[in-house]
Amino acid sequence: MPSGGQANLYEVITEGGGDNTVTRLRFVTDGFSPDQMAPDVTLNDMTFLCENMALTRPDAPAEGQTVIISLADRPAPLGVIDSSIAQVFEVFTIVDDTCIWEPL
Repeated sequence: MPSGGQANLYEVITEGGGDNTVTRLRFVTDGFSPDQMAPDVTLNDMTFLCENMALTRPDAPAEGQTVIISLADRPAPLGVIDSSIAQVFEVFTIVDDTCIWEPL
């Protein structure tokens, strides 16, 4: 990643279909602490993961589809709220083979 950190992909979840397909790539980063990283550094890392992991997969998301990238300090079941887990999520839309950040 641009920050120098290492992220390990631990889960890919694809939901929906057609233009409404959402692909989630979930990463673990040992020692991840979003409070100690500048928001732009975290966003750069997540954009990097979208463009270099999601778009290079054999089943890469198509134009207009959504990709959600998450970084966490350890694996967690999807949808389970656990305040002891440090994690962040960002949403991207695929446009012209690029990940475009969708601020929430």
